[in-house]
Amino acid sequence: MKLGRQQILLGLLIAMGVARAGDYVLSSMIQGPLQQLNGENNELRDKIKEREALLAESREAGQKIAAWQQTSLPTDTETARSLYRNWLLESIRSAKLRSATVDSGSPANRRGLYRSMPFNVQARGTLPQITAALFQIENSAQLHRIVNLRLNPVSGSGQFDLSMSVEALVLPGTKRTSLAKGSSGNLASDQLRDYDVIARDNIFGIGIDHQDPMKLTILSAVTYRNGVPTAWVTEQINDRVHKLAAGADFNTTALSGRIVSVTEESVVIQSGEDRLTLNIGQSFAEATR
Repeated sequence: MKLGRQQILLGLLIAMGVARAGDYVLSSMIQGPLQQLNGENNELRDKIKEREALLAESREAGQKIAAWQQTSLPTDTETARSLYRNWLLESIRSAKLRSATVDSGSPANRRGLYRSMPFNVQARGTLPQITAALFQIENSAQLHRIVNLRLNPVSGSGQFDLSMSVEALVLPGTKRTSLAKGSSGNLASDQLRDYDVIARDNIFGIGIDHQDPMKLTILSAVTYRNGVPTAWVTEQINDRVHKLAAGADFNTTALSGRIVSVTEESVVIQSGEDRLTLNIGQSFAEATR
């Protein structure tokens, strides 16, 4: 039987319709859901990777917190303040810095996660002495940091006025009642001599007089004015004389402070945390604590 043209065209149209219907079924019922599943699968993989990275960070943070608790100040605020202040003052004194004072501020609560305690240090000394003090502080295992530091040259004498702010941290969960022992391991070298180059290279570019102002500042005399004893403090390094009665403040190249008392043959001075007795003819270096 011979097919007519119309029948052939009709057959072609039907075939095309079936093909398009098949494409629709394939794309909407098979390929579409499959692509959606693949997309959801990729999204789940990305989320799993994010969760794994977050978990790894949490574990690392937990390990850090455990380590920090070993170096944290004691959780009792007053105990922490007293212990750390005394330790900081002793570190300054052991480096032979003078007129040393250490003040502490109120602790601050950091989002309930930890507390920070601020301390301010004032002292005077040479670059080698300041270097030694900074080494002791930075090499210590305490959980602290130096926030800022300023050095001002004192009359071209080779000495500097040191002003420094330190922040120490208190972490919850710390059961220790004393300060941490040991070294921080944060420095490039744990040998102080490796930092001598700081003073030797004179990084501040000022003329350094290697004479010791402590040895060249003396109690030269005690005189009376209107019945009140007056101490004569002579700075041989610059030929200055300070005439001071009890209660007067003084500021020499060697030390600054206050005259506590004056007698016929001696004077008691307060410089920072130190109270010193000086007899006539003695230099500040020979004063007794």
